[in-house]
Amino acid sequence: MARVELVTAERAPLLARPFYAGGDPGPIGAALANVPELMEVAMPFLGVVYGPTSVPARLKEIVILAVSSANGCRYCTLSHTAVARRMGFAPDELDALLGQAPPPDRWDAVERALLAFSEALSHRPAEAVDLLRPHFGEPEIVELVTLGSATVMLNRFATALELPA
Repeated sequence: MARVELVTAERAPLLARPFYAGGDPGPIGAALANVPELMEVAMPFLGVVYGPTSVPARLKEIVILAVSSANGCRYCTLSHTAVARRMGFAPDELDALLGQAPPPDRWDAVERALLAFSEALSHRPAEAVDLLRPHFGEPEIVELVTLGSATVMLNRFATALELPA
């Protein structure tokens, strides 16, 4: 059970109601609805960070799941394991992203670098960017660091509030 009320559409404050128009905003949105002024800024930001960008979705999912696993976030790890499965990640790839096995031999240097980056961002952030430099330009590095950092923030948010998976 979550440590705060997960606001339902019926109980949503006026400023939070637009985020329920498309249906259930999920546990993160429902928790943020307790502070609609914060929700009003956070949800669009998260939508841009996690939405379609110049970095392919597969590469973004490597970062999201590996960072979530490295941070021990049950909610994010379970949620994004399901996302990765739907995206077609194989069981051995999931094992690598969950820190249970080395990356598969078929992974290229970019995928391996993203896995190493995700672990570094979670535990040794000063080293993280150097792992990306051989494979990405400045815009992609900024985007990947923002993605990974937003994931760390949500890992802490979901873990502290014990959001249900």
